[in-house]
Amino acid sequence: MRILSGCFFAVLLVCACTISHAQTASSALVGKVYSDKGLVDEATVVLLHYPDSSVVKSTLSNKSGIFLFSNISGGKYLIFITKLNYIKSYSGPYAVEEGKSRDIGFISVKQSPTQLNEVVIAGRKDFVEVKKDKSVLNVEQNITAAGASLYDILNTSPGVKIVNDEVLYHGGQKALIAINGKPVLLSGDELTNFLKNYQGSSISQIELIDNAGAKYGSTGSGGMINVILKEKKSLGSNVSFTESAAYGDKYKFNSGINYNLRTEKLNLFASYNYSNNSIPHTIKTNRYVDNSLGYNYFSLNYDADVKTSNHNFGVGADYDITSRQTIGFLVNGFYNDANIDKRNTTYVYTNSLPDSSIKSSSLINRNLYNLNYNLNYKIDLDKEGKSVLSADADYSDYHRKSQEDLQNDFFNAAGQNENDPVFYSDNSPSHITIKSANIDFSQQIAKGARLNFGWKSSQVNSDNQIVFSQLRNDSAINIPQLTDHFVYTERVDAGYLEFEGKFNKTNITASLRGERTHFAAESVNPSRHADSSYFSLFPNVQIGQQVDKNNLLTLSYSRTIGRPNYQDLNPFVSYVDEFYSSTGNPFLRPDFINTYRLSDFIADKYRISLSTIITNNYYQTIFDQYPTGQYITTKANLGTRYQYMIEFSLPFDLTSWWHVDAQIDASHERYVYKLYNAPDKSTNNANINVTQNFKISSKLSAQLINEYQSPTYYVISQYQYLAWTNVGLRYTILNNKGAIRLAVSDVFNSYFNKYTTTFNGLDIFSRDKVGSRFVTATFTYHFGSTPARTKTKTTEEQKRLNGSAEN
Repeated sequence: MRILSGCFFAVLLVCACTISHAQTASSALVGKVYSDKGLVDEATVVLLHYPDSSVVKSTLSNKSGIFLFSNISGGKYLIFITKLNYIKSYSGPYAVEEGKSRDIGFISVKQSPTQLNEVVIAGRKDFVEVKKDKSVLNVEQNITAAGASLYDILNTSPGVKIVNDEVLYHGGQKALIAINGKPVLLSGDELTNFLKNYQGSSISQIELIDNAGAKYGSTGSGGMINVILKEKKSLGSNVSFTESAAYGDKYKFNSGINYNLRTEKLNLFASYNYSNNSIPHTIKTNRYVDNSLGYNYFSLNYDADVKTSNHNFGVGADYDITSRQTIGFLVNGFYNDANIDKRNTTYVYTNSLPDSSIKSSSLINRNLYNLNYNLNYKIDLDKEGKSVLSADADYSDYHRKSQEDLQNDFFNAAGQNENDPVFYSDNSPSHITIKSANIDFSQQIAKGARLNFGWKSSQVNSDNQIVFSQLRNDSAINIPQLTDHFVYTERVDAGYLEFEGKFNKTNITASLRGERTHFAAESVNPSRHADSSYFSLFPNVQIGQQVDKNNLLTLSYSRTIGRPNYQDLNPFVSYVDEFYSSTGNPFLRPDFINTYRLSDFIADKYRISLSTIITNNYYQTIFDQYPTGQYITTKANLGTRYQYMIEFSLPFDLTSWWHVDAQIDASHERYVYKLYNAPDKSTNNANINVTQNFKISSKLSAQLINEYQSPTYYVISQYQYLAWTNVGLRYTILNNKGAIRLAVSDVFNSYFNKYTTTFNGLDIFSRDKVGSRFVTATFTYHFGSTPARTKTKTTEEQKRLNGSAEN
């Protein structure tokens, strides 16, 4: 709490100084421009003397609809607002006291009736919008994502992959996940559960950002994936309901509600979603072992039904204390009840002859709940917005309770029972808390130039236990070698300095972030201890050059870090049967990534990028086995990974009703192994994602998504190609307030991984398939209200400027 207290004490101190200084400042008048469509930027706002309507000064509203007139004298004023395709608006008079500022709140403007059709066409949003430094996915336009979780949406997003529950972007690098620009503090299994329990019905957009910059931390070598929640832009309130049901590989059900309220000072938003899913998971693995006893062959068939019931909620608010100060909070979380029914059979052959088999069945009852809190504050320290101070405090509390009952049955070569069944039970609770606080300051130092700097501190505590027992004669006998208590703590203190400048046609952003990390890992059985501190610098440079009106070149370099997930360090043994288990590695070290990128943004529409990515101390999941046939998976630092990539983002219209978004990337990769002194390995791969949207009529639209991933070598395994297809239809009803969607995911049931591993004596073939083919029907309905516009009086003095208000 000292971090949080110090953070907000500093903010309040600056606010006090600001308020004190304001007492001697000149007068000012501030307000916001809005319409039925939301806040209006780049509107011309003119300040007029009352009553003679003489012009005092003019300005433009900014992207938040705000306009400001500073350094004015006390008196009475009128406001005149004009913008192309909008009816001219007059309001006032407004009395301003000498030496004081006045916030007149919102002033509404109305679209010109003769321009409404043009506005609708220009405002069309495609599913994918390509920007100079990011791609924006408009989730509402993704018909096939109806009823899907955030995990499902990311898994089918162009350029994004999820491998071993890691969200990867830009060449298979881990991406930083953020909600409304605030990084999610979870990782690994905890992050995966968070994404699976976050429903897409509450999401407005997903930003795939190439280089987020120093402010957002040193992680995220694969860029940042920023999830933007739905929020009402105009005044009033709205409610939306979503109901969806899916059937195919088992079933899915989802029900959700979203509420938004915006007044002149308050923005309130809340959501609740319930989902109930049953999804199958099958794995087929063939493994060959050549040892002194002969040639062994192990055939593993894994079959599981994963049933989950989830409650997800979020509530937050932003309140404008004054026209220059905003305070906000956000609370979100989920409660998940999971039942996993696993059936596992391992057949053993010796010298090609049947030897024996083991059948393992287990039932896992798992409860997860997570609460995340955020408190934020922002203030413009001067009237022109040249100095901005912001602060955030975050707290995350994650609990897992897991109870597994497991039975092993043994059979001889003839398939007859051999020996008595063995019964095991394990209880593995986990508790993770994460605290963080940060302060950021931005100062305009010259026209077109800003200096930004900030500080952040975070503290992670992860407490994990496992009690493994064998059941004999109705008694539980503890198995010491499988029982453990693991505690991990981590403290990261960071500061950054960033310069942003625009010089003619050149944009420069240069930053340096320094981080000191201290961690301690303690395992009771076996007794292991790891304790270390290190300091690292992370430079980040971006240079943009407007070559001509159709080409914007951007050259960038960044150094980032990939820290192991908390559970990757956990040495607990996850037991399947006598031949297969998995464990963490408490001595795993972070990797460091250097990324060089050159991109060309063409005609404000297309983007082409060339990248070189070098990952030192690269770590990933590997397989290890013993001569007796025991097989274990863990994480290890492998060596250095080199990647050379080219990426194309190509949106285009084939006709007025047929829009296509193509995302293409190709790369050459090389692995230089230090582990086991294995020989180097090189590979080539390509990925193509094509999204086609069809506007069949004013109410009916369709979508077709195809993705192809070429065969490739990844970490230590050779993967076969992967291809899948999603299709969907949407029909709007109830005066466009409702919509019915019908979508089919993975039409040809082809979404699964097949790979072979021949590394350090391993000889393995695997096929891993999670249920992915579903037919989903979704109904959405939204309604809301917009407050009546403030009535304004048109005086003779106002008419003298440009005639009547209707001209």
